[in-house]
Amino acid sequence: MKQKAFSLALASLAVLGLGAAQAGADTVYMKGGDRLSGTIVGKDGDLLTLKTAYSEAEIVVNWADVASVETDKPARFMLSDKTLMDAQATRASESTVTLKSGTTVTTAPLEMSDITYINPPPHVSGEGVSTSGRANLGFTANRGNTDNDQLFYDAEAVARSLKNRFTIGATGETRNEEGEETVRRNRGYFKYDHFLSEKWYAYANTDVQEDKFKDLNLRTTLGGGAGYQFFETPERSLALEGGLTYVNEDYDIADDESFAAGRWALRYAELLFGGGTEFFHNHEGIVSVEDPDDMIFRAQTGLRFPLIENLAATLQYNIDWQNNPPEGFDSTDSSYIVSVGYLW
Repeated sequence: MKQKAFSLALASLAVLGLGAAQAGADTVYMKGGDRLSGTIVGKDGDLLTLKTAYSEAEIVVNWADVASVETDKPARFMLSDKTLMDAQATRASESTVTLKSGTTVTTAPLEMSDITYINPPPHVSGEGVSTSGRANLGFTANRGNTDNDQLFYDAEAVARSLKNRFTIGATGETRNEEGEETVRRNRGYFKYDHFLSEKWYAYANTDVQEDKFKDLNLRTTLGGGAGYQFFETPERSLALEGGLTYVNEDYDIADDESFAAGRWALRYAELLFGGGTEFFHNHEGIVSVEDPDDMIFRAQTGLRFPLIENLAATLQYNIDWQNNPPEGFDSTDSSYIVSVGYLW
């Protein structure tokens, strides 16, 4: 009898503990009637991220499918009018929420569309700097009837505040065939963007590039212009920019050149298949203002697939085209690349 009473007491404590755990969690009410419990990591763009006790991976849901939310503790909310509040959310109706800040400020019921961010990143709130980046490495080695090695690297880091963005990166490729080097191209770049408004920005950039087997010892560009950020969220981003640049080319055999040029560039990225895979396309074009036949174009297009934690595999196609290459050299270099990298 005592053993039965003891078992019932344990069961009661377990139920109470489970209820306490659920009571101490944030709740996401879905439009279909489902409820998700856990800790709201943040809402950015069209996605809400939730960390739960029953899944090692974070759960991502479309904000359009969320009817309301409740938070156990205050979170950082940004409203559509840019108001920032440290507040606790309470479900007001099937499709609205109220925010309570401290003991005195409570909002009227808000539509879910009035909430643009939950726990916004520093560059959105204007209270710090967000950093992101990648470092990829690809290597192939063939032995036997074919004896060659190929190495590819690609790295980029971005620091973003409300008004400023700094981008620095490098990429390169080497290839050896039968013990002899046949490809060596390297490029480094730096760009600074200053946002004049939410979408418009002014930029200054510099770029250095070498391509040993295209007779190019060093190409240096330095310029500036304006850009427009159409959107910039974790699920998609698009920026288009144009300006003027000065190009200086140092060749090994051909005559050196320098000229003023117009420049345009596009950067696009979008998450596919529910946010797991990223499609990206970046390209840049440079056209001489003195001779339109002097044109340079380079582009990178590909897919990034998540592996584990911050590791991702990348499959991409690179093209580097010059309308008037030195005599005896092809105008186009292209590469199909498979690499593994770290994202942050």
